[in-house]
Amino acid sequence: MLNFLEGHLPLLAGAILMVLLLGIRGSTRDPDLRDDLRGAVRMLLAFLVLRLVSHFLPATTSDGLRKAVSVGWMLTFAYGVIRAAVAFTLKLVRMRSPVSTPKILRDVIDFTLYALATVPILQSQLNLDLAGLLATSAVLTVVIGLALQETLGNLFAGLSLQLDRPFEVDDFIRIGEHTGRVVHIGWRSIRIANFRRELITLPNSMVAKEHVKNFTQHREPVGIEVQLGVALDAPPNQVKQALLDVAREIPQILVQPPPLARTVSFSDSNVQYMVRVFLNDFALSDAVREELHTRLWYRLRREGLELPHAQRTVHVRREGGAKRREVADNTVRELLRQVDLFSPLGPEELERLHREVVVRRFGQGERIIQEGDEGGTFYVVASGEVSVRAGTLQAEITRLGPGHYIGEMSLLTGERRAATVVALQDSVLLELDRPTFARLFTDYPGLARQLSALLAQRRTQLRAVAQAAGGGADHTPEAGRILGRLRQLFGLKHE
Repeated sequence: MLNFLEGHLPLLAGAILMVLLLGIRGSTRDPDLRDDLRGAVRMLLAFLVLRLVSHFLPATTSDGLRKAVSVGWMLTFAYGVIRAAVAFTLKLVRMRSPVSTPKILRDVIDFTLYALATVPILQSQLNLDLAGLLATSAVLTVVIGLALQETLGNLFAGLSLQLDRPFEVDDFIRIGEHTGRVVHIGWRSIRIANFRRELITLPNSMVAKEHVKNFTQHREPVGIEVQLGVALDAPPNQVKQALLDVAREIPQILVQPPPLARTVSFSDSNVQYMVRVFLNDFALSDAVREELHTRLWYRLRREGLELPHAQRTVHVRREGGAKRREVADNTVRELLRQVDLFSPLGPEELERLHREVVVRRFGQGERIIQEGDEGGTFYVVASGEVSVRAGTLQAEITRLGPGHYIGEMSLLTGERRAATVVALQDSVLLELDRPTFARLFTDYPGLARQLSALLAQRRTQLRAVAQAAGGGADHTPEAGRILGRLRQLFGLKHE
């Protein structure tokens, strides 16, 4: 090898190799290969310059300078060939594995081979006894080793981490109390950016000793859990169903793997429940947890399931106070009087209807009604605003505010819900169910026919809005069909 380097062929070989590497670097799309080849090209360029300089040195040049130039071009040629060989070897490795090669590993391979190439060149050109030099500097080596103990520990820990590959750049990981996205992996440390956009530097030696959780390796769905305590008298199956229903309403949560709910434990004051959901991106975990907690408060409150605080619950029960009203009684009566479906009812019947109303509160973004579901409830908007949507794309048909009502068609005809209704803001709704209407039809025999005509007119108007068709229509056939369904569902006799 040394005889080859001392001849004239390295000059030609170096020039040809540099041209080939420049061509390959310009055509490849592999960023790692481009970076490696850039270093090889620079080494070979330095070799060509030094080789030409040594060729044109005047005869009066000192032997020391000639030796220095000769050693320079020999080393740069060897380093350039090594860098190119390592670059192509690692490229072959990446072709067999989609995982990129760690930079720290590439550096270690390069420096090791550089050292192996340097020793024979220095020994032959400068007549250095490297073995003796190393033996005489043993004390110095120990001193340097002690001084750089922590740095070397970080270096070898970083190399170990790169070989094991527990995480890569852009992975979301948890190390001890720190959670964030990996933004840099170096010789001495790694850096992660947490959810507060703080940049945290962790020494490799510390990372190697900690338990590392990787939430995004192989880009598989990642699960997160939310736990909450519910009152002891709440039926577990009802609570778990509420947890699952709320989880399925949040768009960021995956359908597969499906959410799951579990009863975790019992305590003196509550029962602990857990809901586990899966996400495509762990970066969404904080937002999804917040959304779960928010929607669960509304859902559990509507179903009368208490999130207990032991001390506060005891005080409320001792005072014997009535449950806090969501809507004032006068407001409920006024809203019922505004509903055209109840226009045939007298004051006494409206008052009875008022006593049967159940107040439901929905949070912003919650689904009140789902298109395609069976429906046995009817709602009057008391406060807030809701959006009525239909179709595959869930296009918005209209928005409804206080005094408007929804859900009457499914309740009275048994048909499945024709639209989805979503709360655009925190909204309070008055709920009436099918048994209430069954009693009304018994007390008011002519009410079924009047409601059928109103429902037919309302359905035609909604269809016109949805189709942007406008114009009038004959409601008689539709009214007759609705009346027939209504009589069948409620078991009414023909009038």
